[in-house]
Amino acid sequence: MTYWAIIVLVVAALGVIYNVLEGTPMERVLHDVVIFLIGLGMLIRVRFKTKQAEKRDKEKESTD
Repeated sequence: MTYWAIIVLVVAALGVIYNVLEGTPMERVLHDVVIFLIGLGMLIRVRFKTKQAEKRDKEKESTD
């Protein structure tokens, strides 16, 4: 899942850069920015859930 979020971030960032350099109307640039923010949110959520699971596993090991 982390890899997919990183791929979405890279593609959206490239889209934003390309559209800004090309002089595309702001509506299309904002579309790419929204996709970038969604990808960033996915990545943050995946990392948070992974760290949360690691903490839970450590707590289980310490109680056993």
